[in-house]
Amino acid sequence: MIYNNTKTLVESLMKEKVSTSKICLDMTFGNGNDSYKMLSINENIEVYGFDVQKSCIDNARKIDNLKVINDSHLNFEKYTNEKIDFAVFNLGYLPGGDKNITTDYDTVIKALDKLLKVLNIEGQIVITFYPGHKPGFEESINIIEFLKKLNQKEFNVIRYDFINQINNPPFVCLIERIK
Repeated sequence: MIYNNTKTLVESLMKEKVSTSKICLDMTFGNGNDSYKMLSINENIEVYGFDVQKSCIDNARKIDNLKVINDSHLNFEKYTNEKIDFAVFNLGYLPGGDKNITTDYDTVIKALDKLLKVLNIEGQIVITFYPGHKPGFEESINIIEFLKKLNQKEFNVIRYDFINQINNPPFVCLIERIK
């Protein structure tokens, strides 16, 4: 596989973890691509997709083990009280949508703080950052600062960058609970 963009990288990370997962969260449902990909990898998982934009929820495909919720990812614990095996965030704005509606680093950090407490051992969170626009750049700086402070005895945090691409290319972070 050639890793020429963040999408192929995230899909590879998903395949590795989702195939053995039970409960997965798509924290930024958007067009549903991450949710549908997870279900194509493992049709026996439960996926919860969250989005504040009602149009995203209305356009979601009806699939038995996909629960699409018109609410902030900050409130995920209202909808499931299970331990989480895998979660994905695709930050920024909805492609083809209103570029003024973006994820907010403060909300993402609060959601991550809650999520880390219910993440199973060997559970993973994958975050795609888009620092090529001003809100995405600020978001990446603030969330990375939060991730740097995670206890290394409890979590591995890995950053995947395309260092030879121009114009602040997207990058991915993987968080894995080890203890």
